[in-house]
Amino acid sequence: MEQSQAMANIKEKIKTLLYSEGKVKIIVLLGLCGIALILLSELLPKQSKKQEPQPQVSQTNAAYASQLEDKIYALVTSIDGVGKARVLVTLESGVEYVYANAEKKITDVTQDYSENGVKKLHEKDNSENSYILVDNGNGKEALIKTQIEPKVKGVVVVCEGAESIEVEERIINAVKTALDLSSTQVCITKMAAEK
Repeated sequence: MEQSQAMANIKEKIKTLLYSEGKVKIIVLLGLCGIALILLSELLPKQSKKQEPQPQVSQTNAAYASQLEDKIYALVTSIDGVGKARVLVTLESGVEYVYANAEKKITDVTQDYSENGVKKLHEKDNSENSYILVDNGNGKEALIKTQIEPKVKGVVVVCEGAESIEVEERIINAVKTALDLSSTQVCITKMAAEK
């Protein structure tokens, strides 16, 4: 209601100024038009800003395992005597995130004196941890400090050259060195003949 009454007052002032003369009146008229535009802009619906897609920080476990399989495949097939090969990587757990946090420590120190002058000192430590939040455009979320990749549980390599103990040993050494695994976590087996 106030806005419609204000608009009516502005219209009335504009009519009176239009019928009078002088430069001051023209300047005032332009000022009133500016105010009217500002009031009208408040009545119009506001447009929302377009959200830019956020870059994806993490990847899925399947994508991570697939990347490892491709790398191990390239490594294994470059070993002499391997031939055709297939690689399977299994993961122990998913991606782990370490979030940035702020810690507040408060230490209360009190001193007590007894009747015979003995001084007792009491200390009480209180601490508060809270995550650091950042605005990502869709709301607030915790700031990721570190992303820990999934740990590899085991690797299976199926290849044509697995019947040779030398080739098998080279594959095991290459895979366990590349992924920091024990030899019990690497399985090498011969590929079935194509029918």
